[in-house]
Amino acid sequence: MRKRQNTEMSDPEPLFLPPKRLKSAVWEYFGYLKDSGGTILADGYPVCRLCRKKVSARTGNTSNMAHHLRDHHPKEFAKMDRKHSVACRRRIRDEPSVEAPSSDGPSSYEPSVLENQMAESSSEAKEAKIERSTIDPTTIYHQTSQSWLNSLVFNFIVEDVQPISILEQPGFRKMIEALSRGNKVMCRNAFITRLEVASNKMKGELKDKLDKVQTLCTTADVWSVQDRSYFGMTCHWLEDNLERKSAALACTRIPISYTCETIIAKIQEIHSSYNIESKVQATVTDNGNNFVKAFKEFCPEDDQEVEQSRFEDLGSILCDGEMGGDFFLSYFLPPHQRCASQTLNLIASKDLAEAVLKGQAGKLHSSATEKCAAIWHKAQSSTEAADAIESIAKINFTDPCSNQWSSEYYAINKLMSLTDSQLNELFEALGVPHFTPDETAYLTEYTDVFKPVAFALDLLHGEEKCFLGIVIPTLLTLKRKLEEKAANTRLFSKVIDSTVKAIDSRFKQVFESSDARLATATMPQFRLWWLPEDERESLRAQLITEVLQVDQGTEETETNGGSVHEDEFFSYGPGSSGNKSGKREAAEQVWLYLQGTNKDLKCLNEFPGVKKVFIKFNTTLPSSAPVQELFSNGSNIVTPKGHHLSDEHFERVLLLRYNSKITTALE
Repeated sequence: MRKRQNTEMSDPEPLFLPPKRLKSAVWEYFGYLKDSGGTILADGYPVCRLCRKKVSARTGNTSNMAHHLRDHHPKEFAKMDRKHSVACRRRIRDEPSVEAPSSDGPSSYEPSVLENQMAESSSEAKEAKIERSTIDPTTIYHQTSQSWLNSLVFNFIVEDVQPISILEQPGFRKMIEALSRGNKVMCRNAFITRLEVASNKMKGELKDKLDKVQTLCTTADVWSVQDRSYFGMTCHWLEDNLERKSAALACTRIPISYTCETIIAKIQEIHSSYNIESKVQATVTDNGNNFVKAFKEFCPEDDQEVEQSRFEDLGSILCDGEMGGDFFLSYFLPPHQRCASQTLNLIASKDLAEAVLKGQAGKLHSSATEKCAAIWHKAQSSTEAADAIESIAKINFTDPCSNQWSSEYYAINKLMSLTDSQLNELFEALGVPHFTPDETAYLTEYTDVFKPVAFALDLLHGEEKCFLGIVIPTLLTLKRKLEEKAANTRLFSKVIDSTVKAIDSRFKQVFESSDARLATATMPQFRLWWLPEDERESLRAQLITEVLQVDQGTEETETNGGSVHEDEFFSYGPGSSGNKSGKREAAEQVWLYLQGTNKDLKCLNEFPGVKKVFIKFNTTLPSSAPVQELFSNGSNIVTPKGHHLSDEHFERVLLLRYNSKITTALE
């Protein structure tokens, strides 16, 4: 029996490597069997050459194989590690770096004191250390090249908005060089060189993408921080599958005392630098007076009330020759779309709030919200208070943002969701005066009556349904819900009346906007159901005209550059048979669309003309929130001073980070 076993062990069935295997040293100890036909059975379960056990490696990951080798054959594992380390160090020494030279000298490997001490120890001790190691074995035999390390460090700084000074920190350099087995961390100059190359690549790819886009919108904002002002701009478009795509175009330094002329020049400069002037359906901004004034000069129909308006005499500036006589001929702006979520927030924080304070319950509102503010302040300023709130109420309180009405509303709503016993216990623990019964009743009614306002703000600020067509239905529904509340409220009927009037006044342009109405009509969720019966026919006719125009525009684009047949050249006006046929087809398509009940956007694929109109008008965003994200990293504000970057390099980092999902500059 023993002899037969020895025979079997001495002549095992041969193992073969998979046709497309990874270059991992661990495959020296594993392989696959062949079937009777000679085909390698690469089933994802390679066989160990030492003990003939199968190990799972179905996804191509060799970590299970390395674990098996380490746990069951530690000596062979140590040999593999030593052999691979020598090969990698030789490769690093022989291969010159393609990156900018480091200020720290050549990138040859020099063993550290720790490595010298390890080399002096016995091989048995080293094998024991390796066996006990908790480091993932895959990191041992996958050597990091200098080029790859530079890419990883570069992406780390850009994607996580790290200060460039981290490259010069000794602790960071030691950690990276130890983990990469002797590779050097790039210096500051190498990072700047790589940043410029990646930025140029990103801009080139972005221009190529935008050349293929028919319609887009831009968002613009000015951010002032640390005595500096920056002009930011993003652009947005819809793919044929109606997926929203976004890109950052600029984040450039402007004078701290910027004027509307500065804004006009910047918008035109950025649009022209990407060749998108004729493609911009609208530019979305906040209600800042310089933005409103700039667009008012070139868009006379934009006559809404200006938030905290303070006009400067543009005429006198031009007469003085500062801009030159051809200023108005040299610059033009696309249509202006005010941020709907900010406008509604302005209504809530100004019109609604003022009406509340002037109403019969004004004093009650002040006293109740002062007690709420005391709780929020305690939660922010004391960890003991925060722990007490967490223990009693099982919720966390944050100090509401002063310029966001919904932030305060939700904080009050959290308090009102607690039981009377929880509230009493909370007040006792924090040493805050208790709500009176009248204050409790007031806040309960307040949160109930104005819940639709908070919901509408979330809807307009969100990104899931970021279409212009959602604005009018949201506002109409908000007005209706508030008017329903007015019939059942004791304290807020006059406040509701003032709020509804403010909605009509501040959103007058939107309600009358042909673009906004067509954007709504082409959303399957709304179609024409939101309109009074006597207005539907007019908008239906507009929709037919738009479908006819976009279809004709597509035909012209498809034939552009080719030879035109004689019959295609002659046109006999709107009464010609060709135009009649096209209008009849457009009318039939619109009629079928309006008769449908499917609310999913995918149903627009059945109505190609309506879908094109949807893309044209719903490319415009209802909110300028995306451009605000350009200046932030999570909850942190990004500043050039904090990252030791020039304004130009600061802009490059922000644009690379924002555009990493649509370009390959960071790959």
